[in-house]
Amino acid sequence: MTIAEIINKLRQERDFGSRFPARIIFVDDLNSYSDLVSQLKSACDVPINLADFGKNDVVPQFEKMRTALEQYEGKQVLLLSVGEYLRMCIKRELNKERAQFPAFWECMQPESSKTRYIMPVFRCRDSFDRIIGKVDERQEGFIWELDNSPSGGRSMSLDSNSASNHYELHDPGVPYRTAKHYTISVYSPQFAQAINADADNFESWLRDWDIILSRDVPCTVITNQYRNTEASYGTISLKPIDSPFAYLSDLLTDAESLNKGWESDDFWAQLIPFAKRDMKFADLVLDQLGITFFDFVSVIARWKTLNNLQRKLIWMWYRVYPTDEYYSYACTKATKATQIPEKIRDEILLLSTRSDSWIDQRMAAMQVLSFNSFDDAYFKALDKLQLADMKLRLLTYRTHEEFTYAVKTVSAMLRDGVEPEAVAELLKDTYPSLYTYLSATSGIDAEVDEYLSWYRKNKIINRFPGQYPKHLTFDRFDARLKQLNKMNGKDCFILWIDGFGMEWLPVFLKELELRNIRPESKNIATAKLPTETEYNHQWNEDDPMSDKWGRLDSLSHHGMPDDKSYFSCVVYQLAVFSKVAKKVDELLDEHEYVAITGDHGSSRLAALAFHDTGVVPTIAPQHSKVRSFGRFCELSDADSAYPILDFMQKATLDGKNYVVMKDYNQFSVSGNAAGGNTDDEDVVGEIHGGNTPEERLVPVVIVKRSQPLPPMSCKSKNKFVTRRNGHVDANLIFNRNVFSLEISAECGEGVCSKNPDGTWDIAFDGVTGDSLSVAVIANGNLIADKVLLKVKGQGIDRNGGMGGLP
Repeated sequence: MTIAEIINKLRQERDFGSRFPARIIFVDDLNSYSDLVSQLKSACDVPINLADFGKNDVVPQFEKMRTALEQYEGKQVLLLSVGEYLRMCIKRELNKERAQFPAFWECMQPESSKTRYIMPVFRCRDSFDRIIGKVDERQEGFIWELDNSPSGGRSMSLDSNSASNHYELHDPGVPYRTAKHYTISVYSPQFAQAINADADNFESWLRDWDIILSRDVPCTVITNQYRNTEASYGTISLKPIDSPFAYLSDLLTDAESLNKGWESDDFWAQLIPFAKRDMKFADLVLDQLGITFFDFVSVIARWKTLNNLQRKLIWMWYRVYPTDEYYSYACTKATKATQIPEKIRDEILLLSTRSDSWIDQRMAAMQVLSFNSFDDAYFKALDKLQLADMKLRLLTYRTHEEFTYAVKTVSAMLRDGVEPEAVAELLKDTYPSLYTYLSATSGIDAEVDEYLSWYRKNKIINRFPGQYPKHLTFDRFDARLKQLNKMNGKDCFILWIDGFGMEWLPVFLKELELRNIRPESKNIATAKLPTETEYNHQWNEDDPMSDKWGRLDSLSHHGMPDDKSYFSCVVYQLAVFSKVAKKVDELLDEHEYVAITGDHGSSRLAALAFHDTGVVPTIAPQHSKVRSFGRFCELSDADSAYPILDFMQKATLDGKNYVVMKDYNQFSVSGNAAGGNTDDEDVVGEIHGGNTPEERLVPVVIVKRSQPLPPMSCKSKNKFVTRRNGHVDANLIFNRNVFSLEISAECGEGVCSKNPDGTWDIAFDGVTGDSLSVAVIANGNLIADKVLLKVKGQGIDRNGGMGGLP
């Protein structure tokens, strides 16, 4: 039929009734469809779009439409977009329980009714036939087809040699050979943020589909009805994109390596805005990570700052592009992205053999991952390794727990007879402070160094050795105070480290070296007997030129409040000296010299001996006071004749007499120095008070600034100071930090007080003249040039005349 024939047919139908109101017109050319609709709008009484009965993305409701049509009894109603509904909702209409169109098509009315529903549809005869199936013979005459040509009866082909539209006649019975092809991609709403669709819901498509198709470019629709759409190919290709993964697979050139089950639809949807046609997955990953090539260590170093999408892309990388690296092996062991750090850490522990390259790769990744802690399961896995040196190699030395495990492992190796130097060599680059502790010496006294090397080894073994190597005499060493007195008169700050015995000197010297600090001198000194703080208290808490640190001694005795492992305590002890070296560095900014020493040392072996069944306690004199877990006793006058045995030494201090143990014997006394310590359970605890080298000998280290401080100078903050009844207040500014200040003038000593900003207020009484020459002693040193204060009077001085007249 031509358009004219269709219009004429409708005019004829106005004169007679029909039991079936529905008429459908199939059109194969979009221009013809537009021409037909244009003329039908004039020929029919009412135009209605199916879109009016399904707002936004809701399926149009035919029952609502039929109710609305009841008001047009006897009218010819132009019903638009029915064909697009059939095309998009084919699955729904093929479901007998959900189908709407068959009932509408087959609906009947009184035989005399002249109501007609005219439905022009574009290229959807196949959908109609599938949905309706066999057409009632009474309705066969109500299915019309517009002749297959743009003009509705003539075939028209554009003559390329003409600037105007010139059409050739064509036999209507022959298919139109130049039929256009249309591609419609139907997306799920989850793509709403990823694409700029031509229609963003089903209602929009039903209203504007003909305009959209007329642009002659592939078009897109976002609608929940993608579920009801089937893929079709032909002059109209319908492509339902029912998952983001399907969309990506269509874009990426190597999508066959991807697995939809790796992630959720939400994940794949997040990638869509960044994917381009014919793009490689690798390029997509690199773009998202902001890199030009994939280097695992560089990427994993940013792990904490990466978002979930980026982390999941890293997880996928080695599944798409596997390598023979450890990173690839560990990542493919992870079942999800969040497991990658854990798998990098743990998978190497489960291997029967490990190449050096894999160990190095794993260490490189672990260093940048920066684990804050490790759980017990990790260390249990380490314990299953056969070789102790491999355990040490696989530690990252980034957490306290790992350092503790290293000390524990070293202890086991020493127990098995490995020499300290050999063990230390394994730690040279990874745990330098423990390496130094086990291998270095002070270089001051060979006999002392030999003893302390023996002591350090047995301390880390954490077993009482059963015997004392030999007694040393300390007469060749000066008393500590005698050495410190050499610094009198110099700008020297004294830093006292409680419990700083010679045991720790090599570690401290190494920490100074790391800060490029070279001691001017290092010496061995003797503490007072008994080696307790109360007998070696040679500092003044109010002295601004000295300070005392108690952390080392506190650790030695008690460990941490919530951690009573001795191996953990050793880690904390070693770490103290980095902080001490930092403090020394800071003090050198303000002083010419810094002296570092200790009041005494401590002994782990004496603490272990306290509980050892092979050590028989000595009965102390009857009236004596036993102190420090039996390391010494204080004699009474009645005990003065107590015999001194070979392993004892008598000491006199402040009129009191003491007997001090020279080795690991002890006086009988109750206590719990390191109670419960075993090979399997390391318990914290060290003691002192005796006369072993680790208790008695302390270092005295003198450090001098590499460049002298500028000479101390000061000036008055104000040009003049005011005299009120002979009283003068002034404010002095110094070029360096001043800890102590003494001021004097002809009128007497000034009163000094330091301000928070580092300046000093001074006050004098009895001032009479118009100037005041002040001598300044700052930090114990006299400033060469006196400070001259210009004085002006205010009002009437008590000792002056009227207006200053006699």
